[in-house]
Amino acid sequence: MIAAIHNIYKTYHDSDQLIEVLRGTSLEIEERDFICITGKSGSGKSTLLHILGLLDSPDSGDLEISGRKISSLMSDAALIRNRNLGFVFQFHYLVEDLTASENVALPLLIAGESATASLAQARELLIHLGLEQRLNRYPNQLSGGEQQRIALARALVNKPAMVLADEPTGNLDPGHSKDVWDLMYRLNSELGQAFVIVTHDVEAAAKAPKSFELAEGVLIPR
Repeated sequence: MIAAIHNIYKTYHDSDQLIEVLRGTSLEIEERDFICITGKSGSGKSTLLHILGLLDSPDSGDLEISGRKISSLMSDAALIRNRNLGFVFQFHYLVEDLTASENVALPLLIAGESATASLAQARELLIHLGLEQRLNRYPNQLSGGEQQRIALARALVNKPAMVLADEPTGNLDPGHSKDVWDLMYRLNSELGQAFVIVTHDVEAAAKAPKSFELAEGVLIPR
């Protein structure tokens, strides 16, 4: 078991109103899982992903990461994220002043790797992804699909047990979207990381080995 949430509740305040987005939500993520989660806007999909990624804490319920029980955000949450988790978002959030290789190397540098070793690993991964011609390009010299593939490489370079992706193809055209989906499946198969993907693409989610809809605060298997 890589991660698990059990009976998670999360409520937000909106003016004078309480909005309960998660109501006893549970999910277990195992090695090599490929999980897609769909749901209406505002249903709590991103909140669920943020709790799994230690970017937010639940009001109640249990969270485990790599066998460690976590009940709230901890002082070493950043360290756990860097060692165990990779993140991909709808917008690539690449650093404009860094090359593709340098962007991918960032998580390794943050973890304390040397610049030489970090760049070598970043380049190796980008070459594996077929981006050998883009190693020294800056984000503004890349297509949207290439930028998102580099963001995916950045999420994978520290060899996390799990990759959390929030609408990773939401900003792409259908052709580039298919390329990114194909790449995520390929990396899941070749490298073994588990993927948990939040998406509005119901058709793509339906093809996943494990697919859920988040409705009324709980996950419903599809």
